[in-house]
Amino acid sequence: MAISDPKTFYRKLDSLLSKIQIASGVKHQELISTVLRDLVEEFGQELSIRNGRAYEIVGGELVLISDRKSPIATPQGFRLSMDYPPVRLLLEHRCYIFDAATPGIDPAFEQEVVGGTTSAAIVVGGEREWVLAFGLAEGWERETIEFSLNAIRNALSYRLEHEWLRADLEETRTIQRSLFPDRIPEFPGYEIAARAETTEVVGGDFYDFIPLDEEVMGIAVGDASGHGLPAALLVRDVVTGLRMGVEKDMKITPALRKLNAVIHRSTLSTKFVSLFYGELERNGNFMYVNAGHNPPFLVLERGVFRLDVGGSVLGPLPGIRFKRGFAHLDKGGLLVAFSDGIIERANRKGEEFGEERLQDVILKNRDLSAKEILDAIFRAAQDHSRSRWEDDATVVVVRRLSSQ
Repeated sequence: MAISDPKTFYRKLDSLLSKIQIASGVKHQELISTVLRDLVEEFGQELSIRNGRAYEIVGGELVLISDRKSPIATPQGFRLSMDYPPVRLLLEHRCYIFDAATPGIDPAFEQEVVGGTTSAAIVVGGEREWVLAFGLAEGWERETIEFSLNAIRNALSYRLEHEWLRADLEETRTIQRSLFPDRIPEFPGYEIAARAETTEVVGGDFYDFIPLDEEVMGIAVGDASGHGLPAALLVRDVVTGLRMGVEKDMKITPALRKLNAVIHRSTLSTKFVSLFYGELERNGNFMYVNAGHNPPFLVLERGVFRLDVGGSVLGPLPGIRFKRGFAHLDKGGLLVAFSDGIIERANRKGEEFGEERLQDVILKNRDLSAKEILDAIFRAAQDHSRSRWEDDATVVVVRRLSSQ
């Protein structure tokens, strides 16, 4: 049967496709059942659909989960073997129209499965799959049904796969965020503030604070190459390895050599991590290693210094060695560590925010609290470019109080 009002039909179809696309957070089985209902009840006349059923593919069988207007009552949980020839055809083509001439059709069995021998079905999903099957009335039009069901199939499969990916990423994000300190630790005589912005659900920047004892605080800032899930997994390895190394009372350079060996063995050679790690004593003494990271600023009354002693980035080379750097954080002084997402943030003219602007912001706000300095840095970087963050951006500010 030809569609009497194509404009209205395609507007309805577009509305259903949009409904599928925005169905974020809806349980998969609920979404499948809703689409089945809409196709049977809202598109029955245009597509010659008499009834419909939804099956989930589980363990080599199709298990009935929803039924709309089938002439034969079949309980939920009814199972259909994937060895049934029409099912094999469907799984091969993903969208198929069946009639009495289809090889392997059992008319009596088809009456139970879809309520007749003329039907259409699609397979949707990815990691988990479902089948939507529809009994067709006389007068159905192949081109219209194939176009409509394939559009539905593509939209549903994308949404279901997106939901799986989003769930996986959210789980990864939860794991990654658990690696970040749940709160900034107190270190008498100091103010500490930190913030990380990610371009994706998960990112490659990280910071960490490791209280070694009442007198010493470990401070780490790093940047794994790339973005998203691969970078996040690399961050997990680095943070876990670093904590294990320093908490076993290993000296800084042996701990980083060991960590480098682990990263080198567990990642592709194209992956690497820059890391700045230092141990701050209550009296202001600071011993550190800079493994290929942007040198933090040490802001003192007598000037601004860059903490650049160390070695290469972690990962690409198996046997690199590191040097220790030494500094002293005077009363009233600042330590500001950052990732390249801050200094490489570019405006529409292609001008990067840069280390010079960053230093100017720090000096202009040096008498404020650590949190206020942190906020001023991010505010200035955002004002430099109103666009979204194109790279992960992290800043850690440590301020030694003047009165203690």
